[in-house]
Amino acid sequence: MYRAVSPDPLAAAGVESFVAGPWALPWSPTACARARSAVREVLPRWGLAGLVPTTELLVSELVCNALRHAVGPLSLTLERVSAVRCVVTDGSSTLPRPTEADAEDESGRGLALVDTLAARWGCEPGPVGKSVWFELAADADPPRVGGSDALDCPQTAGAGRAS
Repeated sequence: MYRAVSPDPLAAAGVESFVAGPWALPWSPTACARARSAVREVLPRWGLAGLVPTTELLVSELVCNALRHAVGPLSLTLERVSAVRCVVTDGSSTLPRPTEADAEDESGRGLALVDTLAARWGCEPGPVGKSVWFELAADADPPRVGGSDALDCPQTAGAGRAS
């Protein structure tokens, strides 16, 4: 039996932590559907069915960004601690750059959407490629529209827009 050296403050507060995945996603448009399916399967089991629509939308944005701007391999991991954290990992070391889309542009709004709806988000270089992640508050109502004006890609797990 494994025993932690120091107590987990979330466990002490009665919050269980869980990790689901990683799921290897195909390098094709079906990757977005598979990622949404994983969200629909896992979040209700964690008692977070109310977060499914927002999580599906944001996971689709991150997976689509990876398909358009990165290289494989591609994966999704879902984590539940004090928040729901969704991590999309790809094989490119190039960090995402938020852009400002003009009214007529057909793309360029994905990270703005993530910034608006997520409690926090960021990106981190990895041993191979990078991880782009977002968090949704697990104990709050679904996110409201209206985020920060700054669209930077925070590069550390502790950075990002606070809720």
